Amino acid sequence: MESMTGYAFIEQSTDQFTFSIEVKTLNSKYLEVYTNIPKILKYEDDTINTILKKSFERGKVEFNIDIYDWVESRPVHINKQILLKYYHEVQKALSSLKIAAGFSVDALLQLDGVVHKERSILSKKSKNDIYNALQKSINAATKMRQKEGKSVKKDLESSLKIIEHACIDIRKQAHAVAEYQFSRLKKSIESLLHSKIDENRLYTEIAILADKQDINEELSRMNDHIVKFKEIMAGEGQLGRQLDFLAQEMFREVNTIGSKSNNTVIAHKVVEVKNHIDKIREQCRNIV
Repeated sequence: MESMTGYAFIEQSTDQFTFSIEVKTLNSKYLEVYTNIPKILKYEDDTINTILKKSFERGKVEFNIDIYDWVESRPVHINKQILLKYYHEVQKALSSLKIAAGFSVDALLQLDGVVHKERSILSKKSKNDIYNALQKSINAATKMRQKEGKSVKKDLESSLKIIEHACIDIRKQAHAVAEYQFSRLKKSIESLLHSKIDENRLYTEIAILADKQDINEELSRMNDHIVKFKEIMAGEGQLGRQLDFLAQEMFREVNTIGSKSNNTVIAHKVVEVKNHIDKIREQCRNIV
């Protein structure tokens, strides 16, 4: 079992620069991948996306890489011809306007086309270092997701155990309720009639009442859902949706039990079970 919550951060230096990689994974119904990479890596975007999609089955994946502290400086070229043209044109303008003030060459260097900086080229070693760091960050985030998944599994098992015990108590209480209702109904009728009543007729009426309040079928289905829930938890792959669906079915059954049972003890147990099913559903939303 694996959680969808994970995080990893790696900072490393290459022969050209220092870079940092951040991988963050969050809850999502489907697999969503978002990348934020510098221009120098724009041609690697598709490859990085593919790697991330193959590494995570479900969840929102956010990938960020920053590049800074360049070791090597980019070569700079000054276009002398353009600079000279700008210079002559400025001199002509100043002369025609009869402006005696001089001007700084710095101003000319800011003009379009005068200074040309060559683009930095990603070296093969730097590229390999980045992809190695990417894999390390994926492994670290996955390890965190697996650790979180183990913790969630323990919580699910704990809630299931409480639900199982509560269902056993409900079943026991249901038998006691049936016997109590039979005795109370018999005494009430005898009191009204001031005589003994026909036992067969009484059993028929009780059977009709008991059928309306019978919760054995719901309890049996609850038990089946719990068994299936444990089987799925022991499996691999995407389990979250299956577990969430089963939790919904468990909620429906216990809701029916609560509506059928006119008993305070059972009502309290139903509230307890509902509370733990809500916890289970909340946790299932964070399971891959």
